[in-house]
Amino acid sequence: MLSLNRTLRKPSACQSLSRLILLPAILFSVSAPSIALDVTVYLHDKKNLTLEGTIVELIGADSPAQPGADYVINQVGIAFKPLLSVIPKGTSITLTNNDSFKHHVYSFSKGNQFDIPLYTDVPKQDVVLQNSGIVKLGCNIHDWMIAYIYVHESQFLKKVNSSPVIFDGVLAGTYEVRVWNPRFRNTKRILKKVLTVVDGKNNEVKFDLTLQKTIRMPKKPTTTDQTGNSYNYSNDK
Repeated sequence: MLSLNRTLRKPSACQSLSRLILLPAILFSVSAPSIALDVTVYLHDKKNLTLEGTIVELIGADSPAQPGADYVINQVGIAFKPLLSVIPKGTSITLTNNDSFKHHVYSFSKGNQFDIPLYTDVPKQDVVLQNSGIVKLGCNIHDWMIAYIYVHESQFLKKVNSSPVIFDGVLAGTYEVRVWNPRFRNTKRILKKVLTVVDGKNNEVKFDLTLQKTIRMPKKPTTTDQTGNSYNYSNDK
């Protein structure tokens, strides 16, 4: 008859020691929290102009922004209000017309094109901004009406008036730093730099900006008729 009893072998001293060394390493790899770091962005305008309205965004794999609540941009007094909006990607916007006459609002911006023909009050068509970047709004009836939307994709975003700009709670990894201001001569351009965030070093990046004194706006006519269109007295016969 076969015996079911087995002889248990006592682990050697060397095996016991190796297990004691390995156990803390396993526990550390499972339970150790990720270290939150700071990132500093330095901004400087070449003419020492104010940095007011500058947007700084830090984009990484683990920091996506969630779509926000429905956002309203108004048209009042033949102008978009606000002039500059900052909205997370995937957010729906409503372009409300509070004027007494019709507007025709559009965007030719890459990835976020739309066209809403003549309407008053609230348009039947809402717009969802599906792609990050700069959206420039215009009116097909009133050429001097423009507005900008910065569509962001990261939760690490700040609109600032001064430098430096500090982001805290950033995990180690590779990020793209984006800087934009509506006073850039080319408003379609976003400045970009890659930054690798590492524990134990100064994680910082510098941008030299070339800003205009004011946002470049089309000239508004001095006189308009009851529909908001420009009116030329020399043609009044």
